[in-house]
Amino acid sequence: MTISEIAARFILPGPVVHHEEITSGLINTTYAITCKSGSSEKRYILQSINSKVFPEPEKVMENIFHVTAHIGAMDPGTEQLRLIPIHEERSWLTLPNHTIWRCYPYLEDTESFNKIDSLDLAFRSAAAFGRFQEKLSDLDPSSMHETIRDFHNTPVYFAKFEAAVDKDSHDRLASCREDCEFIVSQKELTSRLLDAGLPTRITHNDTKISNILFPADESKPPIVIDLDTVMPGLALFDYGDLIRSAASTADENETDLTKIRLDSELAKALEAGYLSTAAKFLTPEEKALLPDSVKVITLELAIRFLTDYLNGDAYFRINYPGHNLDRARNQLHLLKSM
Repeated sequence: MTISEIAARFILPGPVVHHEEITSGLINTTYAITCKSGSSEKRYILQSINSKVFPEPEKVMENIFHVTAHIGAMDPGTEQLRLIPIHEERSWLTLPNHTIWRCYPYLEDTESFNKIDSLDLAFRSAAAFGRFQEKLSDLDPSSMHETIRDFHNTPVYFAKFEAAVDKDSHDRLASCREDCEFIVSQKELTSRLLDAGLPTRITHNDTKISNILFPADESKPPIVIDLDTVMPGLALFDYGDLIRSAASTADENETDLTKIRLDSELAKALEAGYLSTAAKFLTPEEKALLPDSVKVITLELAIRFLTDYLNGDAYFRINYPGHNLDRARNQLHLLKSM
């Protein structure tokens, strides 16, 4: 089917007069389409889900439907991510080849960022993710699917790491023995969040700043997007990954360890922003573990990188031999700076 034929299955104001692929995303196939009705034109996002990454895309869409409907019911007058239904009274389209397509309004007059470069942007970004969690805090997590099993189960990642060390299938242990020993010394940290008895909540699970759209009108709240990984989890998973990714002075591919540390001022601004919207629903135990959550998630990613290196780079895409080892050392150095 052509893009115009797929779009025609959705309840749109008119036919597609223009479309272009958006290639910035790494997972799904995305198009910006323009529909015309009379003399007016309106843009939408038309997107198919990558079933290799999400083997149960129907469950992904059910989660997105519940989340967007819940937030929409709470704030009916606020611009937000919402699904455009198809004519068959469903909120997404399933083609005979089992490909799933969805459609969203194109959120005009917004901008996104790839990096936090000011304390104000840090505060606003963290407040947006805290507000997202707060709006979902009264939605039953059991109504949501776990679309990626054990996504932030750090002890499971640690067990896979230990198995990779024991097997040493690619004879790489000798090149990273000291790194492995440090990770083993941090075993207690891996279960600190999961053993704390924290409440299960609905979480975003990809809290990078590029997943927020900021309206040009700053009186309007930011909009959290990219909801494919929304599922039950701990609120601190989102917080820990936000601080880890946004407050680091270098990205995950930096090999000069002297450039890598946690920026304490950015971290404070992020914490203040997050608590400005999330404090009302977080328990005292969750608040007390905010600092530890950053360490846990940073260690978790280091474990995943090093495990993949030991296993022959089967999961993460690499640009050169030893890339995953460098990434692991990057995250371990960041952890030591906390």
